[in-house]
Amino acid sequence: MGLLFVILIIAGIIAIYDSIRQVNKNILAQTEEIKRLREEIQESKKIKTTSAK
Repeated sequence: MGLLFVILIIAGIIAIYDSIRQVNKNILAQTEEIKRLREEIQESKKIKTTSAK
């Protein structure tokens, strides 16, 4: 019974670790997407101000 309990605890810890890793991976992907979008907006602003002159 004790061995089963230990196995369940270890499986739970691994599941929590994997969930945190997936969330972190998603946050990093979103951060990269935000950076890319900011750069595109800056490029767009530069083009608009240049063509407006």
